[in-house]
Amino acid sequence: MTTHSTPLLYKNPQQLTPQLHEGLKLNFEVGFGFASQTNSVPLVIEEFGATCRDYVIVFSTGEVALPLVVLGIESNHNAYVNNKGEWAAETYIPAYVRRYPFIFSEAPGSEDLTLCIDMDAAALNRDKGLGLFDDKKEASDVTQQGLEFCKNFHIQLQQTREFCESLEEADLLVDQQASITLHDGQIQNLTDFRIVDEKKFRQLPLETLQKFHERGWMGLIYAHLISTGSMGKLVAQLKNNPAPTPSA
Repeated sequence: MTTHSTPLLYKNPQQLTPQLHEGLKLNFEVGFGFASQTNSVPLVIEEFGATCRDYVIVFSTGEVALPLVVLGIESNHNAYVNNKGEWAAETYIPAYVRRYPFIFSEAPGSEDLTLCIDMDAAALNRDKGLGLFDDKKEASDVTQQGLEFCKNFHIQLQQTREFCESLEEADLLVDQQASITLHDGQIQNLTDFRIVDEKKFRQLPLETLQKFHERGWMGLIYAHLISTGSMGKLVAQLKNNPAPTPSA
């Protein structure tokens, strides 16, 4: 899966202030085109139950594992967003996507969080939509909602990291790859991700199982394992919205 040194989807995040952004509006009717060129986005653990019904959940490689939802095979293609910017109907939309264009910025060496907005977001304009600030230069309802969403996401992300750290401490995550046969018979390989090793999971010591049970993590592992059988749903979605053919 693709990894990123800067926040995925965000191009130009800037601290949100009335001095700089008074008069700007968000027009959410522009859709999800901003997420059309990624094959995965991060998940938080509260989403596992909803996500496993529609997608495959995997874990990232690298020093710090994080859950990812698989959205495509090609690194620059999201099979769930069409050329009109519409997300696939009756399909769960990950919180990471719904948070956009808001995001928290954390200063190095500090726990202080600052609400930012992606200035390159297609939804951001001065003519149509919901204003970011009211006539008194106070945060509008849409900005307050964005702030609360980012707060909740940040808290859930910390809990997700704790879960992933425990998976790694228990040596449960293993490198994996998948060969996927598309509807036209073409075979594509999905690489650079990890999954929970079922055999190791079944052999966990009682003390570790008790810890996972007390933290409510057992259901998360089962949701992840169940989701790995949903690759056929991704193949079906790729049939409806295939990756563009590279130009010669």
